[in-house]
Amino acid sequence: MGVGEEMNKRKKLFRELLVVILSVYLGFRFILPLVIPFVAAFILAWIVRPFTEFLYKKARIPRLVGGITSLLLLISLLVMSLFYLGNLLIKQFINFVQNIPAYINIITGRLDYICSSCDELFGLAAGSVRVVIDDNIIKMVDKIRADVIPGLTARTLYFMVKLVGLVGIALITIISAVLIIKETPEIRKKYEKSNLYNDINKVTEKLADAGIAYIRAQILIMVLVAVCCVTGLVLIKNEFALLMGLLIAILDALPVIGSGIILIPWTIIMLLNGNIYAAAILITVYLLCQIIRELVEPKLIGNRIGIKPLYTLMSMYIGLKLFGIAGFFLGPIALIIIIAIMKVLYDKELGNKDSSSKNSDNKFKEGSLFHKYLTKV
Repeated sequence: MGVGEEMNKRKKLFRELLVVILSVYLGFRFILPLVIPFVAAFILAWIVRPFTEFLYKKARIPRLVGGITSLLLLISLLVMSLFYLGNLLIKQFINFVQNIPAYINIITGRLDYICSSCDELFGLAAGSVRVVIDDNIIKMVDKIRADVIPGLTARTLYFMVKLVGLVGIALITIISAVLIIKETPEIRKKYEKSNLYNDINKVTEKLADAGIAYIRAQILIMVLVAVCCVTGLVLIKNEFALLMGLLIAILDALPVIGSGIILIPWTIIMLLNGNIYAAAILITVYLLCQIIRELVEPKLIGNRIGIKPLYTLMSMYIGLKLFGIAGFFLGPIALIIIIAIMKVLYDKELGNKDSSSKNSDNKFKEGSLFHKYLTKV
């Protein structure tokens, strides 16, 4: 192969890469919000499809009936789980609200002690620091009353309309999932000889393997963090262990914020109270959360998807900048889609349309500059 031909191939690959990246970005920015219910329907259909096919092949139950049955079982399981967890969370939340006056008294006592210590340290008149803090608290409360509360009241109707809309979207998603289960075999038979269908099918197969692995990894990490937090809070006999553990796990999944926003101040408070045991447990929980997020997350996601941890983190950061909090998850998904499409394009260029997915992946790994620099060797 000549140098000129090699350069032309590289230029063509680079142009294809730019087109794919731009297409994925525009799709996420403008098309994804319009098709989210149908994407969710496809995922639901993918989840219940094995059980539906089992009912169809073993019990000769029509796919439509089997799909409805499978979805009802899945939704019932989710609802029962959410109801059980929600019941526990509501009880702990009510208990927490009832104890707020006691917590305020404790905080006030500690605040008085800290303010008095600051007055002595800086040689100020007694109560000077406390006056400044009280003034700022009053200003903050007044701002909340003037700006936040009226805004929430005015948007109550808006939230109710949104809630009704979400119910409608949920119904559309469920109906679409049933139709996808029923019509997938017919669509496959009708279009399976089409080149476009084959290309789309190859991309979706790779996305099913890599994308589901990414989502599963994120959920697994959140569960591990939640179990770690709840276990630690149970050890210090905190009565809101489940509520606080889940809250910390959610915050830990958010970029920038993390679990430290709760665990570090809590640890300091326990130290000031002289509760060394609770402080040690809390700081241990925080360190374990950091280990899970900083070490396990890149390795787990990178290994499951086939992307180097560095590029996984880069895609998370770029997604965060482009799409906000949702981009933390959309970034790696976009990278998965780009790699999957580039694989199909490269395989098509080699003329390996009839080769197996495994052989295609091996050829892509051996020959593609794009794959060489983005994935694990």
